Amino acid sequence: MRTTTEHLRLPAPGTVVDGVSAVVHRPSRATSPAVFLVPGAGGDLNGAGLTALAQALASRGHLAVRANLPYRESGRNTPPRADRAVHDYRIVFDAARRQVGPRRPWVAGGKSYGGRVASLAAAEDLACVGLLLYGYPLHPPGRPDELRVDHWPHVRVPCCFLQGTRDTFGDPDLLAANLGKLGRRAHVELVEGGDHSLRVAGKHAPDGVPRGPAAVLEERAGAIAQWLRGIEV
Repeated sequence: MRTTTEHLRLPAPGTVVDGVSAVVHRPSRATSPAVFLVPGAGGDLNGAGLTALAQALASRGHLAVRANLPYRESGRNTPPRADRAVHDYRIVFDAARRQVGPRRPWVAGGKSYGGRVASLAAAEDLACVGLLLYGYPLHPPGRPDELRVDHWPHVRVPCCFLQGTRDTFGDPDLLAANLGKLGRRAHVELVEGGDHSLRVAGKHAPDGVPRGPAAVLEERAGAIAQWLRGIEV
């Protein structure tokens, strides 16, 4: 499907900046829901994986917005603690809804830290119909006993996890063991050999062929779009 991209600025009143940079990926024929994505702690909205995910979803008919969080827009490299970023996430998410698709239902999400903040916001009744979590940071690397799931019982929307089997932030067995804590059934797109960004090295790929995040996300985009279409809105 033909798509276009548009750069814009989303207002962010009450945060450390007056607005954040964003890019809208518009399909020629849009279907609901739309998707809002923010980057991980170490990246910005132009990260290869986040861009590829937004573009892949748009090419399958879902309007997608990727945006910075205010701390990143202000030039800071170190993010605030995830629970302290919920307010800012809500501000830019609501701005995207108003400015880009006020009549559409929206799925919230993001990569790693961004997805975790989105899930915390959803647990506090963010106006979203689902969560798309790219490399959810289930626990710090090497510390699987420090799970970040206490808020999951309060998440009442469907969730889709894009997770690699070699993600040091998210042991797949621990993820599976904790999905029951979510208020709604979760869908997991497990990438064999994928790391935290879903990059697959050749030696870990089932077919021996290395893949970057963009290639992996393009391969999985059809399944993600099917999950999006299955959300009851």
